Amino acid sequence: MEKELKDIRAYHLKVIEEKLIELITHKNRILAVQSEEIGEFKKSFNEFKPLTQVIQKTTRECLQEFQSKLDEADRQAIQQFHQQQDQLEYHANRLNQQQNQMQLIQELFEQQTKQRLQITEMQKVKERMLNELQQTKEELEQKKFLKQQLMNNFKLSQQQQIQLQQELKDTEHQKRYWNNLLQEAKGNIRVYCRIRPNSQEDMLLLNGECTLVLRVPERFLKSTNCQKESSFNFEHIFNQEADQQEIYNELSDLVQNVVDGHNVCIFAYGQTGSGKTYTMQGDDYNKGVIPRAVEQIFQERQGMLELGWQTTIRVGFQEIYNEQSRDLITNQKCDDVKLLDVKDIVEVAEHFNTAKKNRQVAETLSNEVSSRSHFIFQLNLQGHLGDKQINSTLNLIDLAGSERANVAKTEGDRFTETKAINKSLSALGDVFNALYTKQQHVPFRNSKLTFSLYKYMEGSSKTLMMVNISSRSEDFQQTLASLRFAEKVKSCQMKK
Repeated sequence: MEKELKDIRAYHLKVIEEKLIELITHKNRILAVQSEEIGEFKKSFNEFKPLTQVIQKTTRECLQEFQSKLDEADRQAIQQFHQQQDQLEYHANRLNQQQNQMQLIQELFEQQTKQRLQITEMQKVKERMLNELQQTKEELEQKKFLKQQLMNNFKLSQQQQIQLQQELKDTEHQKRYWNNLLQEAKGNIRVYCRIRPNSQEDMLLLNGECTLVLRVPERFLKSTNCQKESSFNFEHIFNQEADQQEIYNELSDLVQNVVDGHNVCIFAYGQTGSGKTYTMQGDDYNKGVIPRAVEQIFQERQGMLELGWQTTIRVGFQEIYNEQSRDLITNQKCDDVKLLDVKDIVEVAEHFNTAKKNRQVAETLSNEVSSRSHFIFQLNLQGHLGDKQINSTLNLIDLAGSERANVAKTEGDRFTETKAINKSLSALGDVFNALYTKQQHVPFRNSKLTFSLYKYMEGSSKTLMMVNISSRSEDFQQTLASLRFAEKVKSCQMKK
């Protein structure tokens, strides 16, 4: 624009100069024609000369005035150009702000959609649920489906959004209530059985999903005509083909009960080498109960945070070895394990790796790397939302091997360890028996194991024992003992 103004100004100057040249030429022409009469017209010429000076002066003044107007026009044009540039920058900034707001809205929508899908996955329909519970869960599903539809439209008013948020909080509260009723309907104490995969399967026979028949191997029979069998019934029996995901699918509702505000204990019981540690911890390719439970609770916690809950998660790792309690993080003997605040799953995994390195293991006849202690993983969840509060603990216990000393052929320190292990397992059985017979005194103090868990095994607490057994015929006696112990636990009910 400045260049155009300069070109216009140059053009006008050139026109004026041409006019002046033309005027002077005409003047010279007149002078030439009248050169002969110069004397006569000298006086007139002298009179005309001031007029010429006036014309020149007037011309210069016009040029100056025009130049001033051109400068003012330049100034106004430049000012208008800057104003338009400022307006363009302003509108560009407004456009960027609107794009950022749209991106934030899209991210919020995706997070809320993910939350709805997680809630839908957590609420599985149970075949044995009471009709009232089933009907309630269906109503909750309808409410969540309605909320998801409204959120997908994304045209809710402020008042509707607040109302839906409150409905979601109410839905979560009802879900916690009915899920706890469902768990209590299934029993506060339940026993599952897992058969370790093995090539020798002639000793065990599954009869349906919940009944297992244990056949006595021929070398234990006095006559080949004898066919003595023992039958056991549990809530669920996992055969040799069951994988880690299938195992956890049956336990996930109990873990959910911790998020609902109730204490839960899950024991892995069985002889050395029956797969307890694999069930609880898994390996790099097949995660066990502990890492899967941690993932589930952190996922649930994220949903709670989005609903406005203030939550804290703490974890502790305890080993009970020869009736002595030891904190596996500090590697020091202790009466009470210190629970550590954790922010995410990665931090839990780091503590868990430290605990595994510090746990007591040794080689026995039954297993090359036998766990010689009881391992207790604790995860405490605390939260509050207004006047609602939860404070619950998940206890995942990998018990030491339950083999008899003469079977494992231990001696020295291993023999001492085996006696301590069997003593604590016997005390655990006495506790279950006292709960079953509803005795006024439950002998929690008879072992460090039961005393460490007593406050998590009473009242509305839920307990599950996963008895791990071997299908090898040479493990018959140990398998029979494990199944009988598990059957005794199965008959117990929580002391109210």
